[in-house]
Amino acid sequence: MSESKTIAFFPEAAFGPALNSVGIAQACARLGHRAVFLTDPGMGGVYEGYGFKEYRVNMSEPMEPEAMAKYWSDFINGHIPNFKKSPYDQIDNYVKECWDAIVDTAIWAQKDLPGVLDEVRPDLVCVDNVVLFPAIKQYSVPWVRIISCTSRPRHTSICCFIPSRSNSSAEIHSIQSYFSIWKAASERTKGILSPISKPTMTNLFSTSASAVWDQATPSC
Repeated sequence: MSESKTIAFFPEAAFGPALNSVGIAQACARLGHRAVFLTDPGMGGVYEGYGFKEYRVNMSEPMEPEAMAKYWSDFINGHIPNFKKSPYDQIDNYVKECWDAIVDTAIWAQKDLPGVLDEVRPDLVCVDNVVLFPAIKQYSVPWVRIISCTSRPRHTSICCFIPSRSNSSAEIHSIQSYFSIWKAASERTKGILSPISKPTMTNLFSTSASAVWDQATPSC
């Protein structure tokens, strides 16, 4: 086997992506590689419980764990009426606010993430999140995207229950609204790139990885 590599996992602060990344990290460790986790403080302790070293990255305004739990509980509870609506009718409320929150995490992470990457010095970064983070593209090592949030290949989660062909004007308007929201989120994210970006750092929502897995490790 080639020399041991340091692989940094940076999953979304939710148990689905977190535990999926833990399983992959365990497989990498069995192959002799060093797996570590970059994590929002709200998920602190989860990865240590599986024997992995954690490095904290604030992805929102720092607050006590109880306050953080209440914030997200209130966020979800506030949208419960919207979850009863069709996917089209959720675009202008739940989906829009989710995109705003997602971009906020990238902005906050940029404060801590460059220093954490310098400390970890990974050979490969594995991201399981909706958005990529500027510091990861800036760090100049291979990175890959893990997609654990959808069970349907070739479909993003917002499109899972939307027909591939929409005929009504209301449905077409809703899809246009979604792409307007997506474009606004992309433009907002580019705003934090302008002081640090290179010409290739243009689309943080691309699903294409800039490098393949085997650049860092032969198999996993």
